[in-house]
Amino acid sequence: MSAASGRLTIRDLGYSPGLLPVGPTNSILDVTGVHIGQVTLPTSNSLPAGSTATKGVTVICPRAPKQWYKPCRAGRFVFNGNGEVTGSGQVEDWGYVNTPIALTNSLSLGAVIDASWDWILEQEDRAKFDLLDRSRHYGTPIVGETADWIVNSDIRHSRLAKDDIQSAFDSLKNLESGGSVHEGQYGGGAGMTCHHHAGGTGTASRLVGGGTDGDRQYTMGVLVQTNYGHLPSLSIGGVPVGRILQKEKAAKEGVEPGALEFDPRKRAADQTGRASDGSIVVIVITDAPLSSTQLRRVARHATSGLAQVGGHAIGSNFSGDIFLALSTAEYGPEQLLDGSSLRGAFKPIQTYASETIKNESIDPFFIACAEATEEAILNSLVGGRPGTVGMDGTKIDGLPVKRVEELLRQYHVKV
Repeated sequence: MSAASGRLTIRDLGYSPGLLPVGPTNSILDVTGVHIGQVTLPTSNSLPAGSTATKGVTVICPRAPKQWYKPCRAGRFVFNGNGEVTGSGQVEDWGYVNTPIALTNSLSLGAVIDASWDWILEQEDRAKFDLLDRSRHYGTPIVGETADWIVNSDIRHSRLAKDDIQSAFDSLKNLESGGSVHEGQYGGGAGMTCHHHAGGTGTASRLVGGGTDGDRQYTMGVLVQTNYGHLPSLSIGGVPVGRILQKEKAAKEGVEPGALEFDPRKRAADQTGRASDGSIVVIVITDAPLSSTQLRRVARHATSGLAQVGGHAIGSNFSGDIFLALSTAEYGPEQLLDGSSLRGAFKPIQTYASETIKNESIDPFFIACAEATEEAILNSLVGGRPGTVGMDGTKIDGLPVKRVEELLRQYHVKV
């Protein structure tokens, strides 16, 4: 455990995913300029006795909040599409993002979009943007969601209020201003589950380049919101941890392992749908100058990290597995200079002046994305170790970190 932060991660249990070095805090905040704000609160003011159900939102500004409108090149990949990340059409067509990114629960999607617009308009007012400035900087807010219906079964209460979302924007901080990422049942990850344990928010980072040949070093940070997976498919460092835990729990309760396979509520084993199969949203941010096409390729490699944890069971029909990658490297303004009032065929033709990573140099970024995604997912599980109790009394266990540590030691995973 890090003495400075009190944060417990999968590395503290003996498993360090991959080969690349991590950033100073092993979080998405290692990417210079990235700001994050999180709000977590009880799902209802009248929760049943014993329930610890929560809801929340995570807001990410890839750049300083005052520079929210400056585009970040972006690419998106959908592994399975039963979920939503708004603004995806803009990412596909324009190849960039120029709004904050927010993650929340399914019913709060619309409320968070509205609050994002309010925040953007407020920033424009402060910057004294005129009508032309506003219209030239608009982008569709990027908001992703996962369904917290196992924990927050009375889903009408899971919708966030405007003031709650505004608090997340007000709390935006980067590493230099004391920002940190709260993992597990915090922010947008509140109320989420992962492989039948409390999951939610997780983060990790990787350093790319900077070798003895004098090449430049770049940082890649990943933040995930996990809400997917069945127990028997959970794998950590190649050890079938989920199946072992399932067998041990079944023996303790005197039931067959299959009785624990699908639902922590122990309902019928034929439960289907999004509440069972769940979703995951992965946000990848790097300071490397990657093109939108390259970022789409990087986003695709989050699938490899997901597979390291979820095995063959990922990407099921009812899941939403949506990955977004973006670059904070500067490449010049989108807006035309001199002659911006001209329209259509009579607009001046202007170009960017920027550098781009060569495609033959891109493999380390693929690896960084996969490694950091795997680690961020595992950190969401470790962060959720206290567990939670749903609105209907359903107990969602936290990952038994001591037992996992024993298993990793037993199978010689620590290297």
